[in-house]
Formats: sequence, structure tokens, C-alpha cells
Amino acid sequence: MRKMLSYFAVKRTFVQAELLSAPLAPLIIRKTLPVMLGILSIIFFNLVDTLFIAMLGTEALAGISFTFPVTFALTSIAMGLSTAVVVVVGQALGASDPKFAARFTRNSLYLALLVMVLISSLGFANIQRLFFSMGAELKVLPFIESYMRIFYLSIPLLVMLMVASAALRASGDTKTPSIIMLTSGILNGLLDPLFIFGLGPFPQWGVAGAAIASALSWSICLIACLFILKRRTLLVKSSTFLSKSTLSDWRKLLTFAIPACLSQLMAPLANFIILTLLASLGTHAIAAYGLASRIEALLLIGVMSISSVVAMLIGQNVGAGNIKRAQMVMSTSVTIACLWQLSLALIMFILGPWIASGISSDPQVIWLSGYYLKYVPFCYALVGVALILAQTLNALQKPIWGMLVNAVRLFALLVPAVYLSVQTQFIQLVFLSMSSAHLLAGIAALIAMLSLYKQQSWWQRIR
Repeated sequence: MRKMLSYFAVKRTFVQAELLSAPLAPLIIRKTLPVMLGILSIIFFNLVDTLFIAMLGTEALAGISFTFPVTFALTSIAMGLSTAVVVVVGQALGASDPKFAARFTRNSLYLALLVMVLISSLGFANIQRLFFSMGAELKVLPFIESYMRIFYLSIPLLVMLMVASAALRASGDTKTPSIIMLTSGILNGLLDPLFIFGLGPFPQWGVAGAAIASALSWSICLIACLFILKRRTLLVKSSTFLSKSTLSDWRKLLTFAIPACLSQLMAPLANFIILTLLASLGTHAIAAYGLASRIEALLLIGVMSISSVVAMLIGQNVGAGNIKRAQMVMSTSVTIACLWQLSLALIMFILGPWIASGISSDPQVIWLSGYYLKYVPFCYALVGVALILAQTLNALQKPIWGMLVNAVRLFALLVPAVYLSVQTQFIQLVFLSMSSAHLLAGIAALIAMLSLYKQQSWWQRIR
């Protein structure tokens, strides 16, 4: 055991040295690729999950569709907690304080469990009331109830898994969390048909089977993740559940998590408002935007992955006192993100209409979504700048400022631009106004970055 601990201590030292001194551009790309793979695996296996449920019929699929806003809201809480863990644990490891990092990881898991047990208990007791208020019909309610009962019981497992994975990412290891996510997706995909349709010795659980498959895959991966954390001394036991250090860590965690959760919820809220505004332009406009926005989500995976790596790298370097290198992480990430997104924009300029025609058979939807995919992606480079700025501010323990960056981008620029352009009843102008809003947000983010370089006090570690 002592030899094993010594091995992981040496390995952690090697990884940390890489984070603090290796050439930045190759390092950022190397750390980003596994994150992209993890996100893509989640998207793919969610589609597989939906496909199996769709085989049960339209009412089953409609019932599960009603659950998406609730499940997204709960996973947003997990993402907020994960952001806090990446920043605080990363800075602690950068400052060569593994004991504090291990303690903070443990206390973060405690809080994640406590918060999700409370929320899921409240949700479990109000399933009918909540989904009736959302407009669910009586014929789909049994499907919602059978799925959400299992989901509410198991969601603490997912949130703890995400927090534990965040601690691994904070240490500079982006491969292991991605492998864990991929494993979870594969397990879920394999178990889905067994539990949903009752293949072999298993009973036919229907939509509840999909939730049970997810719960089992989360359980297995959580156990594996906690075992890895323990072996790497990133998780320590405590003789007491509540102590001064526990409460102090919870306070610090919530300081980050609350703004980060709100920031995560802003994008779907803005998208809901935009869809509501576009409804006045007719079904074709809604369909075209819906098609294009789903492809848009795939196009932005790269820059989202880069921005998540930024928080870890800046946190580590700020913790180690490498202020100049932390600033270089921000600028180098912006360069990589812009080159990546501009390359994708050129590809979509050529292939966008062809992709749209392969998904839809309606000529007007194809033309409108093709127009969107030809021109709007050219602004994604500057969307990336705003996302990287927000994550940089999170890494500097300024989460409210990070939240404000997203609020300004979405609600001070994007939504008003759509509202004003919709009045013209010209959908192409609406799409161009979206691009203009993203461009303005990106330019503002670049100006803010230049100002951030001068705020030297913001680049210091805060205990």
C-alpha cells in the first residue's frame, strides 16, 4: 500500500509539473480531446436511450420529453457544484496543498449528497402536481411517474459522480473522467433493452427500466471513481460529518455553485424565449431553428470543452503563483478556440445546406436551416471568447462576474436582438441579428479580457 501511494504521489507530481510548465497549445489540445469524447458519448447514449423509449410508443416518448426540463435543472446543480470543485481543488493542488484538496473533495461530496437528497425528496412527493402544472395529460402521466420515481431516487448518485469526476479533472486528469462517462454510457446502452423490454431473465419495466439502467450504470461508475480518488489520495476519511472545516468548505462551495448553476440555466431559458418569439413567424421558422440549433450544439462542443479545461489550468497555475502562465492559458485558449470554430464555420458554409437536406424533407425548412448553418457559425469563434472569459473568471474565484458575462451575452444582447428583428417578420434577418449579438458579445469579452490582464489582484489565490 505504501508503494502504491508513493507511486501515485510521484505521478501526481509529474502531472502537476506538466500543467505548470509544458508548452501551452499542445497541452490545452491534449487535455481538451478527452473532454470532447466524454461529451459526445453522453449525447450519443442519450439519443440511444430516447430511441429505445420511442419504441414503447408516442405516449411513452411524450412522457419522457416532459421530464427533460426537470432533469436538466437538476444536472445544472451538479454542473455548478463541479465547477466549484475544479476551481478550488485545482488551486489547492497547484499550491501543493493536497490535504486541503482531499478534504474539500470529501466535503463537496457530502454536500452534493445532502442537497440532492433534499431536492429529490421534494420532487418525489410532488411528481403529479409538478407535471400537471407543466401541462402533462393524464394519459402520459403514468409514464412520467414510473420514470421520475426511479430518477429522483438515483439522481444523488449522478451528482456525486459528476463532483467526483470534477476532482479528477482538477488534478489535471481529463482522460479518466471521460473514460468513466463513456463507460457509464455504454453500460446504460447495454442495460436499456434488457430492462425496458424484459429481454432474457429480466422483467419488462418499460420506461422505468430506462431509469433503472441509468441508476445502475451511475452506481458502478461512482464506486469506480471514488476508488480512483482514494488511491490518488484525493479523498480522505473523516471521523466527524460536521465540523468547522466542513461548514467552511460548504460555504465556499456554495459561493461558486449558486452563480454557476444560474449560469447553466441561462442558455435553455434564453432558448425558450427565442423559440416563443420565433413562433410568430410560423412553423417553418420554428422547425428550421430547431434543426439548426441541434447541429449548433454539436459545433460548440469543442469550444465548450476548451473552456472547461481553462478553469482547471488557470486554477492550477494561480494556485502555484504562476500568474503570467495563467494569463497565457486564457489567451492561448482563445486562439485555439477561434481557429477551431472558424475552421468549422468554413466547413458548414459548404456542407450546411447539404446536412439540412439530409435531415428534413421540407424544402422551406431545408432552405432556412441551410441559411442559418452557412452564416451563423462564423460568429461561434467569438461565442467561444465569451465562454472562455466566463470560465476564467470562475477560475479566479469571481463566479458572479462569470455569471454576468453569460447574462449580458444572452439577455442584454441576444434576446433583445431576436425580439427586435422578429418584428420585421423576416426570418433571415432574425438569424443575422443573432450573429450580430454574438459578435458584439465576443468583442466585449475581448475588451474585458484586456482589462482583466491589468487586474493583478484578481490573479491571486484566495483561501
